[in-house]
Amino acid sequence: MSFSLSFHEVAAKAVEALASLRVDWMLIGAIPVAAWGQPRATTDADFASSLDFLDSEDLDRAMVSRGFQKVQGPIEITQKRLVLSKYWEPKVSIGIDVFYTTGYVTGEFQRKALERKKSVTFDDRSYPVASAEDLILYKVLAYRMKDLDDVGTVLENRFRSLDWKHIRDWSERLGILVLMKDVVTQYLQERGWPVTMPWGE
Repeated sequence: MSFSLSFHEVAAKAVEALASLRVDWMLIGAIPVAAWGQPRATTDADFASSLDFLDSEDLDRAMVSRGFQKVQGPIEITQKRLVLSKYWEPKVSIGIDVFYTTGYVTGEFQRKALERKKSVTFDDRSYPVASAEDLILYKVLAYRMKDLDDVGTVLENRFRSLDWKHIRDWSERLGILVLMKDVVTQYLQERGWPVTMPWGE
């Protein structure tokens, strides 16, 4: 699958803004989903960053100077302890979400996930992205229908090659182990496989 030229151009402007602040970052949305699972249409790009939410004003200035409109933030997603700021590129109607590394356990997870990031290439453009395991953790933590659909495509492509101990350990630390077990159980049942957790339970 190819992503639109507009998507790449808007992503490049967001990358410039983050680079100007000398922060670590990776994509956690459609690009890694396409890399580890199945491509899907998108009208936004999600960035995980090493920024603290106290740096939000610096990020605002960097984004606005590159043509983005501030939508809102920093805001915390209810019960998820994910903190982000939202921006909009009005010329092509593409949104950018930037997730902060906070003091919560989610912040510790994001710092570790940034250390594990991988590089993928689409349309001759390379991006650092969340690993397949960390993408699954982000998606189950968010737990929206589209996120669960994304997880399903990753499991279809990579179930037997995933680091399930990493997924299990961080699921427990993030408080989503029950949700992760439900997701894995549903996948195994749909495949007609024995319902045995891949991390050995």
